[in-house]
Parts: sequence; structure tokens; C-alpha cells
Amino acid sequence: MVRRFSFPLRLAAIPLLLGLVVYLELKHPLPYFRLLTFVSVFALLADLASLARGKSRDFLLVLASLAFGISLIEAGANILEPKTSISMTRGWSVRQPIIGWGPEHPGQFHAQKWDPKTGAEIYNADYTIDANLLRQTKSCEAGPTIVFFGCSFTFGDGVADSETMPQVFADALDRKQRVLNLGFTGYGPQQFLREMETGLFDSVIGPQPTLFIFLTAAWHAERTACKSYWTAHAPLYALENDQIVFKGACNEGASLWLREWLENTALYRVTIEPYRHKVSHDDIDLYIRVLLAAVNLAKQKYGVPTLIPYLRVEDDYLKGTGFNDETIIKRLQDGGAYVVDASLAKEEAEGAIISMKGDGHPTPFAHRVRASLLKDYVQRHMSGLLTSRAE
Repeated sequence: MVRRFSFPLRLAAIPLLLGLVVYLELKHPLPYFRLLTFVSVFALLADLASLARGKSRDFLLVLASLAFGISLIEAGANILEPKTSISMTRGWSVRQPIIGWGPEHPGQFHAQKWDPKTGAEIYNADYTIDANLLRQTKSCEAGPTIVFFGCSFTFGDGVADSETMPQVFADALDRKQRVLNLGFTGYGPQQFLREMETGLFDSVIGPQPTLFIFLTAAWHAERTACKSYWTAHAPLYALENDQIVFKGACNEGASLWLREWLENTALYRVTIEPYRHKVSHDDIDLYIRVLLAAVNLAKQKYGVPTLIPYLRVEDDYLKGTGFNDETIIKRLQDGGAYVVDASLAKEEAEGAIISMKGDGHPTPFAHRVRASLLKDYVQRHMSGLLTSRAE
């Protein structure tokens, strides 16, 4: 009687297990869904082996053993992988044409991050996104405009609207000059360049731009080289005939599918991805060239200079690339950019906390100091740029 019913049950399990695999891969219902996929594949292969005979059964048993082993390794990778606990309002970052990703809609988005081991809160902040899908910056509503481009350091991950570098900069000018914050989490020089090439925010910037500001560090090279794990949809640039040329998105078609599949596998993230982020000489060279292409376009299209607050990196980061911070800064200056060291090494050496513990993003203190540094630099080295009412 048991054998009579076992065959139909094992047969019925095949479409159920196949359906479960498809559901897991399409819906991604849990953070560890890929582990469940591997376990489901193991169960499916084991079930098929129980129904097969002869060499087919032996072959399926080998596949089932491999699937079981992969499941165990994936489970171990999930345990070993450093955990981050962050909660974001739905719609905070979605696929966007041209620049890759950004907010889905205007409104307020809540961000909270905590240490998964201790439960200690790292940050708790609200981000206000305006009608132009930009981080809200309160300043003069019209007139000559200073525009901040950049990544999460410019956007202000982990801090309130009133504490971002662009907002503190606007406050330092008594809000008498128009200031915009076009930064967003994960952006790099490629978004800075692509936004200008396409005129994505031209209507927001208006007819009187006076200065573009782009905070950067050598680790942006991972983004221009499409090595950072989140850059699959980012704009891709390449060097052709000594010119920077737009080539589409970092990954498209089968390449995009494979990358997203790998990024959702803990085994890949733990064992391979850390090495993929290592930058080479060509990566740094491309990073500099993309950034200088943006600097030159700012001059040609908008008639404005670009000020680059530069953050120095650890010596080991650039090891083997043939570059260091000094050579990068010189290349940027020789290419027409204004560069100011915004690393805050002196403040940090004196005991100031410039990065959030357990996160790495700038503290409100760091935003204040950098905003003050930028204001002083503009007043000293870019005479006449600030409107008289803001000086």
C-alpha cells in the first residue's frame, strides 16, 4: 500500500518543486531565497532519482549530491557573511532610466540602520524628496545656482535634511543663493557626466548655474568600472580613440541576468565579490577621464567651473595601480578642475568623529566642516562667483 501511494506522491512533487524554484527566483521573497532555491533543486533532483532507474538514476544521484553540497556551502556563506540591518521606506530606490536608479516618487522616506549583533542604532533619519526627485535643500528659490552632484556622501545618507553638506552650505550663505543637491546613494562620476549629457536636470538647474561641486574619492573608480555590486544599471563609459564614449548600461541582456543571479548568491558575495572590487591602473585612469569629461562638459555646456572636494584613501587601496592621491589630484587639476582636500585628516587626528561607526558615512560634524571648507575655498579662490547678497 505504501509503495502504491509513494509513486504518485513523488510524481506530484515534481511540478510543485519546479513551481517553488520559479517562485523563489522571480519573487525573491526572503533575503536567503537563493539558499531555498538550492535546497528545492536538491529535493527535485533527489525525487527524480527515486523515480529513475539504471544510469539515469546514477546521474541524477550525482547531481543531487552536488546540489546538496552547494546548499550546505551556501548556508555556510549566509552565516559567515557580515550582516547589515537597514530599514527603508518602500520606493526609496528603484530602477530609473538614464542614471540607473533613484527615488520612485516625491515624499518623505525613513531610513534606519542598526548593528545586528548588538541592536545598537547607527542612524535614524528622514529623507525628504522634492517634486524633482531630489533631496530637499532649502535655499533661495531663484537666481544663480550652485549645484552639488555626487554619491551618498553628498546626498547625506544617515543624516536629517538639515544636516546634509549642501544644506549646511546653503545655510552658511544665509540661504541667499540657490543651492541644489543632485546627489544620491551609489552614484559616481558616470551619473554626473550622464546627467549633463542628457540634460536630465537642466530645467531644474535653470538658466543661471554658477558652480558645480562633485565630492569624490578614488573608490569611485569601482563605480566607473562597473565593479561595485549595485552598478548593474549604471551608465557605462569606455575609452575609444583617447575619448570617453557612452556605451549604454554596465550590464544588459544575458550579462545583466548573470550578474544579478550571482549577486543574489551568498557564496559569490563572500568568496568572489571582494576580489572583483579590487581596482587596477586602467580602472583609476577611466575614473579620472570620466570625471574630467564631466568637468569639461560643465565648462562647455553650462559655462561653469567644477570644484572637487577630494577624499584621500588608505595607501593600500591604490597599491599596484601606479596611482596615489597626489597623482590623481594633479591629473584633475591639470584637467581644469578646482580641487580641495576634504579628507578632514587633521580633525580626525584631533579626535573628531567624522564617520558613523558601523556605517562609514559622514557624521553631521563632517558635513558642517566640509561645507565651511567649501565656502572658504570659493571665497578665496573663485572670486566673484558668489552673489553679493550671499557673501
